[in-house]
Amino acid sequence: MTALTLILKPVSQFVMKTWNYRVFRETNGDCIIREVFYAKDGSIFGCTENAVAPSGESLEELAADIESFKDALKLPVLTLADLSVGNMNEKWQQEENSNICLPEITAELGMRESSALN
Repeated sequence: MTALTLILKPVSQFVMKTWNYRVFRETNGDCIIREVFYAKDGSIFGCTENAVAPSGESLEELAADIESFKDALKLPVLTLADLSVGNMNEKWQQEENSNICLPEITAELGMRESSALN
């Protein structure tokens, strides 16, 4: 799999709901493919900063990844301008605020936190 650089947040902080490949038209007119990530409501949440390339640990995985790239050609072409950073930051805050931390979960379930987790 490719290394990801998100426009908004690092992957380690990003709660991904779903993703796919999408074609983007760059400001110079070139077309590239990026990974695009979607919020719970299906709206675009973010994307990789740079183009991605097909990959796989076997020929079968590579072929499946190439098919996913072909699927991207059937979807509308995007530009970075189509992704509203303000809206994505707002969605990030909504997603972030909907998370429940471990102490809240354990309290809600009537469990004690394990000292190994502290």
